[in-house]
Amino acid sequence: MSLIKPFNGIRPQKKFVKKVSFPNINYFNNYKQNKKLNFLNILNNKSISEAKRMLLKLEGKKIIKEDNSEHFYLYRILYKKKALLGIVGKINLQNYDDKKILGHEKTFASRVKKRKEQLLKFNNQITPIYTTYKTNKLYLSKLKKLFKSKPDYSLKSKDNCKHELWAVGKSKLKKLVQNYLNKIRKIYICDGHHRIQAMLKSRRKIAPMIIAFPNEQVNILDYNRVLKTNLNFEKINKIISKNFSIRKANKKTIKKGEIEMYLNKKWFLIKLLKKSKELDVTILKKLIINKILKNNNNLKFISGIKGKKALEKYVNTKKYNLAFKLYPTDISQVISFAEKKKFMPQKSTWFHPKPLDGIICSRIIS
Repeated sequence: MSLIKPFNGIRPQKKFVKKVSFPNINYFNNYKQNKKLNFLNILNNKSISEAKRMLLKLEGKKIIKEDNSEHFYLYRILYKKKALLGIVGKINLQNYDDKKILGHEKTFASRVKKRKEQLLKFNNQITPIYTTYKTNKLYLSKLKKLFKSKPDYSLKSKDNCKHELWAVGKSKLKKLVQNYLNKIRKIYICDGHHRIQAMLKSRRKIAPMIIAFPNEQVNILDYNRVLKTNLNFEKINKIISKNFSIRKANKKTIKKGEIEMYLNKKWFLIKLLKKSKELDVTILKKLIINKILKNNNNLKFISGIKGKKALEKYVNTKKYNLAFKLYPTDISQVISFAEKKKFMPQKSTWFHPKPLDGIICSRIIS
């Protein structure tokens, strides 16, 4: 029995796909809300009611339409001469958090509440939850064969990636996709833990829409921190020096087990004095952030997609006065935590690239 099932997807008509589907807001430097009918404005609208009206307009004007029959959806993302080959389908929520579908990240109660309100109000899941599964060379060769035909959609987006989507409704290819999916025994949630928790807490019969990528193709960027602390340089240095060596950073990239710190317009390299098996993000939280910061409202998480200059900009504007840059978490660590039913700190991973918002949606409650 397959963990992933076909469903009636909701997607834009081909002539509208580039106008309405967008990458995550983190790919934009100066986004401003406007009244254009697209998923960027819907997902980032401060008013859920207004966002719902925009979503209903997209359906009412036939800009997006629900497929008449159940499909699988193939999704390919091309970037830097690499390809991510994903399959979009639905999973049974009852299989979550057991031996078949596993998560790895702690969630924020406030964000779960907001996601729950949004999902139920929209009755629509706008983006598939990002998942992975273990594979091998034989499976990968079979997967590549599923992507031979011409895609239904093909477009370049603001994330500098090319996105392609196939709607698989014909029996021959649909059967090949189903046979491939039948081999997947475990699915690991990568990005979307808040939406999963929101669905669980809704106590409704909801089947989440997911996209499954092979673990060998998953790419993770660093997820960094900027914060505002009242401590001066001497006190910060004293606290960190108890457990870390501190020296001026050079221009080379950091390694696993190293953290870069930006303070007083200078970059420093800090490294734990004793070896540890804990994640770099856990070490940073336990031995530094928790000791120099009392209020988490003064902490902001910055995606690695923004680069080092973004961290400098946050600190130099004086809204924050300290930044930490981490080495990216590895997908093997994500899988290991999930299998051990352990949780990483929030915002431990930034997956790039991701599917566009709005290129494929699903009804929450039929």
